[in-house]
Amino acid sequence: MSDVSSKTRPVKLCDPSGVVGLPVSELYWKKFAMVVAHDLKEPLRNISSCAKMLSHTATTDEEERQQLFEWLQTSSDRLDNVIDGLLDHARLGGESDRQEVDLGKVAREIQEDFRHLIGRTGARLHIGTLPVVKAGPIGMRIVLSNLIENAIKYGREGIPVQVNVSASKTPEGYALMVEDNGRGMTEQQVKMAFEPFRRFAGDEDGLGMGLCHVYSIVQGHGGDMRLHSEPQVGTRFEVFLPG
Repeated sequence: MSDVSSKTRPVKLCDPSGVVGLPVSELYWKKFAMVVAHDLKEPLRNISSCAKMLSHTATTDEEERQQLFEWLQTSSDRLDNVIDGLLDHARLGGESDRQEVDLGKVAREIQEDFRHLIGRTGARLHIGTLPVVKAGPIGMRIVLSNLIENAIKYGREGIPVQVNVSASKTPEGYALMVEDNGRGMTEQQVKMAFEPFRRFAGDEDGLGMGLCHVYSIVQGHGGDMRLHSEPQVGTRFEVFLPG
């Protein structure tokens, strides 16, 4: 994994709030709806992929069929849990309740959700020892899911994708890091990365709200973020959370 932090000056992110012409409440729910669609997409892809494989699996191959059924059930259960959590989030207007969240468990669940994406890209995802923090569980899932997915998707052609998720203790709490060896970003792209509706050339899909919402969630937890990146070297996101 390339050390991008020593080559690129850390950039303090700007406040992503506000889109001209939209009241604050309307902006919030517009952002929320987009994130809901994004967070549901990967489990649905897993279910679709599993259904297609089942349709082409010989009926006599019971062991393989059983494995596919278990994968289908796991993806369906996780999708149901995400929907329940997002509905709770909508009813509350946000996650005001903080609870103990095992970030390692959350990251492993996301790894399973991205099983199809990881297989398609040949990415290698390493999850180190992550802390238990007092936070909103849905918010933490959205943060990790977006950062990990971006790291997997935006690799360099011909270079195996490597993604490391790690954490360290800080005087104020914890620093969570998601680092990759992907295509990286230019200085100008780094400055605009957290603006709402921002997409760059080569983006595969999405509406450009993911990172903006990630930063809003981190701020809502009393935290901060830093972004280090260099073109054709890699990117590292640092998420600072209070202990």
